[in-house]
Amino acid sequence: MPSQIGKLKYLFVILLGVLSISVVGYSLLYGIPSRKCEGSGGWFSWKDRQCYAPIAISQITGRKNGEPAKIDFHDDALKASNARAVNGAAKDAASHQAASGATATPK
Repeated sequence: MPSQIGKLKYLFVILLGVLSISVVGYSLLYGIPSRKCEGSGGWFSWKDRQCYAPIAISQITGRKNGEPAKIDFHDDALKASNARAVNGAAKDAASHQAASGATATPK
């Protein structure tokens, strides 16, 4: 009966070659670009394999660094209250017109 060791030897050599090529390919496609990107201070996207530069929050908000955020919650509440008052007045006027029988003609 022929020995299976010769066939297994070739199988393991091929498997070792495939795994070695995959490790080198991963390093070339992801590892080296990631290290270069992070070394220059960027963020590496694994999905796109792109290097992105970080954006300072001051560029988005327009505030200087260290300046606190100015949030006026009362302003939003006042706007909502005024909107409810305007909508209520419009409904009252519409119901008053309907009750009196007057109709507005559109222009």
